[in-house]
Amino acid sequence: MDIVSKILIVDDRPENIAVLKTLLNDFDTEIISAGSGNEALALTLEHDFALALIDVQMPDMDGYETVRLLRKVEKTRFLPVIFLSAIYSEDHYQVQGIEAGAVDFITKPFNSRLLLGKIRVFLDMYTQRKMLENEIEHRKLIETELTEAKTKAEESDRLKSAFLANMSHEIRTPLTTIVGMGSLLASKDYPPEKKKEIAGFIEKSSNGLITIINDILDLSKIEAGVIRVTMEPVDINNLLGDLYRTYCENLKRNNKKNVELKLTIPDGEMIHPVTDENRLRQILSNFLGNAVKFTNEGYIEFGYRITDEAIQFYVSDTGDGIPKDKIDLIFRRFQKLHEISRGTGLGLSIAKRLSELLGGDISVSSEPGKGSTFFFTLPYSKGMHNQSEGGNMSETKTQIYDWSSRSIIIAEDEYPVFFLLENILEPTKVRITWAKSGRDAIEIFSGTRKFDAILLDIRMPGLDGIDTFREIRKIDKNIPIVAQTAFAMNDERDELEALGFSGFISKPFIKDEIFRLIDRLFTK
Repeated sequence: MDIVSKILIVDDRPENIAVLKTLLNDFDTEIISAGSGNEALALTLEHDFALALIDVQMPDMDGYETVRLLRKVEKTRFLPVIFLSAIYSEDHYQVQGIEAGAVDFITKPFNSRLLLGKIRVFLDMYTQRKMLENEIEHRKLIETELTEAKTKAEESDRLKSAFLANMSHEIRTPLTTIVGMGSLLASKDYPPEKKKEIAGFIEKSSNGLITIINDILDLSKIEAGVIRVTMEPVDINNLLGDLYRTYCENLKRNNKKNVELKLTIPDGEMIHPVTDENRLRQILSNFLGNAVKFTNEGYIEFGYRITDEAIQFYVSDTGDGIPKDKIDLIFRRFQKLHEISRGTGLGLSIAKRLSELLGGDISVSSEPGKGSTFFFTLPYSKGMHNQSEGGNMSETKTQIYDWSSRSIIIAEDEYPVFFLLENILEPTKVRITWAKSGRDAIEIFSGTRKFDAILLDIRMPGLDGIDTFREIRKIDKNIPIVAQTAFAMNDERDELEALGFSGFISKPFIKDEIFRLIDRLFTK
């Protein structure tokens, strides 16, 4: 940082000022002059001077009085002053000048080399003082930043510790239910109604455990900067219909009999914005999940509105509401509105980050005791929608598929996973052949029977799913092959897309997604 020194010259005679300016010309400094004591006092309020050269004899206010007034102001209390005088040369005048607050008294005609030497000393002292002040300010700034960083680190550490303790509880609770209820089913032949009740407990706990794991994985991917989005046209009405069916069941599972779920779609609208369907579903599911959790009576309404430049999705409820001082906190990591409530405290933080990846924005309005409305606004051009039936959805049915004329291979080395897929697909009447390994799948496909699709697990011992895929492609380049994978990272999906897989089903399986994918492949 460059330090610019300023010298104040105070003299009522312009010719004296001109002489001093010429003498000081070799110094790299700024010279400012005043023709009176009053003018000098005013200038010290505007500038930070390194030194003042003041004439003693001036009309109205002499140099002595000027310096006495300077010493009464905090800013100029320690400003070095050298008196210059052609008349007052006796010792008692010089003593009076020092007592007034000057550091030196030089009589005219003065020795220019002596004066310049003294001036240089004071300029050097000013520069050193400023450098020291700058260093002190710099160190104070560093200390402030370190203190703030320490405070943030301690807060982050506290939140993470609380988060880990909470996760231990959140994971153990559903696991205890799953393991315990599974043991009950295995140990005793319960009547059908009791089995159904126990299976319901297992399903609810499993879904909760999946949500926790997904939140943790999403957070780790967001913080690592590896999460990506796949932008493609999305049928919004179809997506919201799926969510309506899902959360109708969710309300039933949670025994929320006094809560009505409403889906409102604008009349005459069927739109296909370009976005990531899975991430949009995740954001809205988070809103809906919270609404179900904190609403015990009244209604939950969701849908969207279209403006000239955006789609505004909303989820409104008549639940607990959020205090004003907590609204900003709910979008932070590891924060929960109610510490005793279930969940990771990550959902809204993840939703906000995902909304930013999609180019949108999340906001909320709420009133304690009356409910909340969460909004997700997504950029959209109004000219890109078509006509369709809209309105309030009060009743909808899951589509029923009849694939009795179709045959598929399920290549899966784990019998429980095959058993699960077999039972999911059972209502469709599709004919299923189980391949217990990659080589088994190749052998079955190479036989005389004809198949319409293959569901292929990627992680199999021996010949894995990718090598099995390549071998089958040598036999048939067109047979639809669907990858079964946990998709821990997006890179795996990218790799499978590049290889040419026809689609993907993720573990844990979502029944409706499997049905839609296979139906799309069968109707191509």
